[in-house]
This record gives sequence, C-alpha cells and structure tokens, in this order.
Amino acid sequence: MELSGSVAAEPRSSTSLVMVSGINKRFGGVRALRDVNLEVRAGEVHALLGENGAGKSTLIKILSGVHALDSGTIEIAGRPVEFDSPAKSREAGIAVVYQDLSLVESLSVADNLLLGREPRARFGFVRQRALMARAEAFLNALGIPLDTRAAVGSLPFAYRQMTEIAKALMGEVRLLILDEPTSSLTSDEVRILFDAIGKATRRGVGVIYVTHRLNEVFEISQRVTVLRDGANAGTFVTAEADMKRLVNAIVGTDRSAPTGPRTEPVAKRELDPSPVLSLSDVSNDRLRAVDLSVLKGEIHGLAGLIGSGRTEILETVFGLRPLESGAIEIEGRRWLPRGPADAIEQGIALVPEDRHVQGLVLDHSIERNVTLPFLALGLDAATRRRQACGNRGRQAFGESAGRVQPGQDALRRQPAKGRVRKME
Repeated sequence: MELSGSVAAEPRSSTSLVMVSGINKRFGGVRALRDVNLEVRAGEVHALLGENGAGKSTLIKILSGVHALDSGTIEIAGRPVEFDSPAKSREAGIAVVYQDLSLVESLSVADNLLLGREPRARFGFVRQRALMARAEAFLNALGIPLDTRAAVGSLPFAYRQMTEIAKALMGEVRLLILDEPTSSLTSDEVRILFDAIGKATRRGVGVIYVTHRLNEVFEISQRVTVLRDGANAGTFVTAEADMKRLVNAIVGTDRSAPTGPRTEPVAKRELDPSPVLSLSDVSNDRLRAVDLSVLKGEIHGLAGLIGSGRTEILETVFGLRPLESGAIEIEGRRWLPRGPADAIEQGIALVPEDRHVQGLVLDHSIERNVTLPFLALGLDAATRRRQACGNRGRQAFGESAGRVQPGQDALRRQPAKGRVRKME
C-alpha cells in the first residue's frame, strides 16, 4: 500500500526517549526474556517483530507495568524508572493499545476518550457539551472519522479499535505502544491510522509498533528490533533492511527452507466443480439477496468495506443470525442453520474477528477452550471427559501449532497471547 507523506520517510530525532537494557523475566521455569535491549527515540516509529512466543508481549507488559522485571533497567529521557503498576507506567507517559480492547461498550465514543478526565462543573457534574466538543476537536485534528455520540458497543470492531487508539493518544503520551493495530482495519482505515501516528510522532511521541505484517514495517517505521526465543535477534535501520533480512532474523537462519519440487500455486490448481457451500438469494436483517458458492478445496475471499455484510454472511452460515429467506446448501443438501451447535455438527467452524470476546473464554484453560466445540459429544463420565478433552486438545493444538507440542500441564494453563491464534 502506498501512502503519501509516508511516516517512514520523515527524519527523526536521535534523542533517546526510552532505553531498555538487559531485561530478564522468568515465569516459573520458563525464561521469557533474556538480556533484552531496546531503544526508542523521540518522534520515532520503532517496529517490534518476532514470532508468537518470542517475548514481545512480555516486554510490552513490563513497559506498561503489568509485569515486574526480574533484572535490568528502564530509562525514560535518561532517568531510571520502575513500574510496579499500570498506573505508574501511565503517569510516566506510556500508553498501550492491546488487541483485547479496554473500552466501556455502554458508553459513547466521547465518554470513553475522556473516561476519568471528564470536564466537570460545580458539584461534580460532567459538562457534557464541553466533553463532546473536546472529543470532536481531538478526533478532527487527528483525522479519525468517529461519531463521538455513538455507543462503542454498536460500532464494528475496527472502529472500536480506532477508538482505543484515539483514547491512548488523548493523554500526555510520550511513548505509544501499538499491539497489531491494523489486524481488523481495511486499507483506507490503515491510511487514517498511519496519518494519526505521523501527527503524534511530529509532536515527539515515540511509537513501538508490533505487527506480523512486514510490508507495514517498511511503510511506517524508521528502525526495527527483532526478538527470537526471548532474546534480541537484531536491530535494523528500516531503510537499510529488506524483507529477507528481517525474515531470517525472525525465524533464525538455522531453519533451512524446505527442499524438493515446488507445488503448483493454489490459485492454479484444478478444483472440484461441485460446491461444498452454496448461498442462494439469502436475506435477513443485514443481508439482501446474497449469492455465494464455495468449491471443495477452494480458498474464497470475501472483500468489502465495514458494514458491507462480510461478517454477517459468516454469522448467518454459522447460525448466529437467523435466515429469513433464500437457501443454504451443504454439498448439495439444503440446510437451515438452527444455531452454532448445528453448524459445528455440519463441519462448519468460525474464527470471529474479535477472538478475545467472541472466540475464547480467556479465564479457562487451553484444554477447555480447544474442546468447547466437542462438549455435545455426550461424554458423561468425568474421567472419560477429561481424558477425551486432553487427547483432543493436544491433537488439535499440536496440528495447528506445528513445532509447538504442549504437554498436559501447559494445556491446563490459561492461554498466553502468543497462543491465542493457534487455539482459534
């Protein structure tokens, strides 16, 4: 994607804003971080890369005061700091936007932006007009197209994510940490986000930008730090690096590329002409006369702007939205989805856009989450159920995670962020 006035192209200060030196962190017998170093300069976008489990989330949580470091130092503008709580980190000017959002869905966009810092009149009453005016002026200055009066819970996930980012930028921010902020944004919304980041960095705000999308790294960052297995794998000037160099740092040069004959691209494979899923003239509260045909072995893309019905098509097929008219066929058999359990029985699986809220029960173990779709199998005896859950959990997680093979104890722990995608 080409952006005019690219953030990456703009000169940045050489003044060190945040200096992380020799950070170590253990969780039980697992050494999550090993002598990690990171420098972020004022007005710089610094990309932080690494595979799931490389230590990115642990480092972010240390900077945000969620975790205490075991050893090492953190300096802000040359002064040593220690964070024993997220509040202390925020007081130091560090704001973090996680993938799992921290918004109050029953409140408006403006109320969320100024939550805890509302303009108040005598006797403590909120000056609602002043609050709306301040929120609207701030969003207009950043160029973020949000309706300040809309309830956050009524917004699509991408707009909720943009609200979270705007909320983080609204305070006295010196360092902004963005954890995969474009995961649910369209290309136009990414443009808006990048413009907002550019305006923040021009005020001297430093940005740590965590992403798996390497093309964004070259578009927006000035420098890149790569973590691998909890340790530094390299720091690069973005303009002097290339895709191959970053990939080698992320995965390690010791992992050789697979040899042997190259397979034909999926797009050129000869597909079975019989559809596995067909929608004919499907309509409900959000869809109007939708037709769709997915062939066996096909990867079928759904594209469209927010509100165009992409998500609603998937929810209808999965039984989350009732079908009002039209027909759905699975392998030529007409089928009326009665709910998610019925869809699962037909072999349909859904990975929702907001996996933290809609896809997983984060308070439960990996084992229980992976086996939720199989609860209707009727395993009445508790011992048999636990055994079946463990076997299914290890099998499903092992197949999706490739080289990661969790043991029984790991399956019984709550999921770390790096494993959330694998579980989904």
